[in-house]
Amino acid sequence: MNKPHWQQAAGLLMLTTLLGGCASFGQDSEPAKPLTAEALKLPAGGRAAVAADWWRQLDDAALNQLIQTALAQSPSLKLADARLREARAAVGLTESREGPQVSANASMDRERYSLYGLFPPPIGGNFYNVYTLSLGGSWEIDFWGKHRAEVKAALGNQQAIALEASQARLTITQAVIAQYTSLQRIQAQQDVLKARQQLAESRVALVRARVNAGLLSADALNQAEIQTRRLSQQQSALAADLDHARHALAALSGQTPDALKGLQAAAMKPAPQLQDAALTLDLLGRRPDIVAQRMRVEAMNESIKAAKAEFYPNVSLTGFIGQSALESGNLLKNQSRVLGITPAISLPIFTSGALQSNLAATRARYDMAVESYNQTVLDALRDAADSLSTWQKTASQLSDSRQATRLSRKDSDSTTARFKAGLVNKLAVLDAQEADLNQQSGHIDALAANRLAWSALNTALGGGFSTSEASQPTR
Repeated sequence: MNKPHWQQAAGLLMLTTLLGGCASFGQDSEPAKPLTAEALKLPAGGRAAVAADWWRQLDDAALNQLIQTALAQSPSLKLADARLREARAAVGLTESREGPQVSANASMDRERYSLYGLFPPPIGGNFYNVYTLSLGGSWEIDFWGKHRAEVKAALGNQQAIALEASQARLTITQAVIAQYTSLQRIQAQQDVLKARQQLAESRVALVRARVNAGLLSADALNQAEIQTRRLSQQQSALAADLDHARHALAALSGQTPDALKGLQAAAMKPAPQLQDAALTLDLLGRRPDIVAQRMRVEAMNESIKAAKAEFYPNVSLTGFIGQSALESGNLLKNQSRVLGITPAISLPIFTSGALQSNLAATRARYDMAVESYNQTVLDALRDAADSLSTWQKTASQLSDSRQATRLSRKDSDSTTARFKAGLVNKLAVLDAQEADLNQQSGHIDALAANRLAWSALNTALGGGFSTSEASQPTR
């Protein structure tokens, strides 16, 4: 007695599965291991107080507008957005392989049939037209989870690209702040330099009068005039730097070089304090570049599962239904109906090592993803540590600079008072004022350095990024 068809199919499936189990995955090496919290020995701690729009704490409307324009128009961010859309499309393409595929077909085939073939005369030996209308479908049944793993891998890659876009936005924001701060510093230094030039001109006039009176040698006048020329050169250099900063801001915000030609930055203010800034364990979840690399590791792990599934039998179901006739007038008649169904099982028995090589390559890509993650973690920790150290040092330097500026101003005022009392000459007053302006110039640089360090530290701590942004994949 013949067995039912379903029992025959089940038996065949079991047989091919057993045969598939004989295929070796090939030599397996010890996989790379991601750095763990224990290995990093980072202390646990609360989140640093970094807001998502942290740059607004600088309270500068012009800067806010530049950042908004850069985030909307930067070609780098548009490229990141295009890559994300491509990744989303790849997810959809991968998901489509999980379900059935249906296609329609309409054809007219003119063919001469062999006299000695399948069809006897009058068909054999003559030309006939064959008209066909049909619907065909196929479905590859995912018994071993291959397509499910491919979908998870594609989703992981999509999430990684989305997180890389977040990191790109953070990088662009920091770059805009850096160039804007440079613009502020140059403008402030220009004002100080103008005051120094006025002092230098006063000194030249005073020295010339003393040389003419025979109180000083001509060499003293030469030195005073050389100083005015040096200051003029510095002013030209600052003007060039000012143009370069505006050009850089324009490029960052996706504009032509002259788009910000008339931009005047607001006066530079001290950077806000950053509370609870420290290197703690949760830094690994606050930086989008780290989370992106972790997603790539998880995606490659799913790719390994998909590569292993290639070793097992592939079960598919195909079928068609339609109408077929030799004459167009008979095409839609009931007796012209055709249909067929084809269950199939394919088993890779001998592939000359292709499957093993594919699996080995996928494992190697997993190891590369792990090591890339590890390197990203180490670089991020170094970056955060450097930024924290620089912020602390520049804060200390700025405090010293404030005290030195107050003292230099006090000394300048005291010298002026002594001059009015007839205790010192005018050159002593000019020297004290020059020293005060030099200290003001140093204070401007210290203030700019502290603002840059504040921006870098906010960026190094993740810029307000939250892991919830990556917790749900977008299909």
